Amino acid sequence: MAKQQEFKFIKGACCAGMPADIFFYTDVDYWSVDNFLWEFDYLINYVNPSKIRIHINSVGGSVIEGMSVFAKIQDCAIPTECINDALAASMGSIIWAAGDELYMKDYALLMIHNPFCDVNGEKQYDQATEAFTLQLKTIYMKRFGLSEEDVENIMNGKDGEDGTFLTATQAIERGFIKADHIIETPKAVKDKINAALKSSKDIAQIKAVYGLVSPTLPTTTINKQNINSILETMEKNEITVFAALLGLTGEKATSENVSAKINELKAKADKTDALQKSLDETKGELTKVNAELTGAKTSIKNLNEDLDKTKATLKVYQDAEAKAKEERVTALIDKAIAECKINKEEREAYTAMAQNNFELAENVLSKIPARDNLGQIISQANKNNAEKGVQTEQQKVFAKVDEIVGKDFKFRTLD
Repeated sequence: MAKQQEFKFIKGACCAGMPADIFFYTDVDYWSVDNFLWEFDYLINYVNPSKIRIHINSVGGSVIEGMSVFAKIQDCAIPTECINDALAASMGSIIWAAGDELYMKDYALLMIHNPFCDVNGEKQYDQATEAFTLQLKTIYMKRFGLSEEDVENIMNGKDGEDGTFLTATQAIERGFIKADHIIETPKAVKDKINAALKSSKDIAQIKAVYGLVSPTLPTTTINKQNINSILETMEKNEITVFAALLGLTGEKATSENVSAKINELKAKADKTDALQKSLDETKGELTKVNAELTGAKTSIKNLNEDLDKTKATLKVYQDAEAKAKEERVTALIDKAIAECKINKEEREAYTAMAQNNFELAENVLSKIPARDNLGQIISQANKNNAEKGVQTEQQKVFAKVDEIVGKDFKFRTLD
């Protein structure tokens, strides 16, 4: 088992029969390529992994050095996967194209252009760059099954642009990668990177943004088959060390016990995963029920508010109806009394009848004939006679006085 701290490009544990990960997160130059190829050879010759995953985040660089990496990956007898973790630009795209299987993260960029010579900061093209261009164009055509015209258009880019930048979606559309080989990442990560780039095509800015991407190892699924494969290739001392880590010492430090212990731990992990899944599902159902309960409470509240409004409206109508009924009863009884159909002492009884059954009271009162108010007639007659009698007596007194003293009588005053 290799020690991780000895390597710059290899990350994670390196075990025979297990996938190994090596990261080309640098420019393509002599020193980086020399170190990378040494570590790549180490994986092939000493580790013998089940496959080698080459993670790429590079702006490119030297065509000659890049071609040596391309050739090394192409000639590897162990299956290879090239993964564009962030940026595979220029010769970085050629290194990426070398893998048996190609993958690309959903926020990554692929950049393809024509090679050039940098002389004092200026791009120059000569016979060497023409030869390199033909070489790279041939690789793109054969590796991806593209026509010469398509490759030239991509390498040349639009007017005023250096080649072509391709997103994961565009890489699928142009035929560089399969749709199911796009590695999805958390939305927050993707949005943060896209916001930082803002569709920029400045390679320096893109390099600065993607330079923040850290190497991450893919999750390896452990099963009984690859556990046994690992143990079969381990030396005895390695098994002893590995067993000790699992709490197995002495006679118990055997490959069979190690395998059994790992399978036991895996079973517990699977059980934990199942319990977590069940818990997540329960939480989801609980959230759904709470949402439905909240909705039901809101509906009940709305219905109660509507009911209160209806009751208030109904009370207004009931009060108006009661008042109208009372006025109708009062008018009926007042009219019956005025027409001398009933007397005032009977008001209460007839009012109760009318309130209980208005039509019955109205029918009863309609059948009672109207009568003159004798009391009023007699009272008025007595009043008239009294006034007439008073007037007659006065006239008699005045006549008697006139007879005695005369009509022209006046009292004399004492001077």
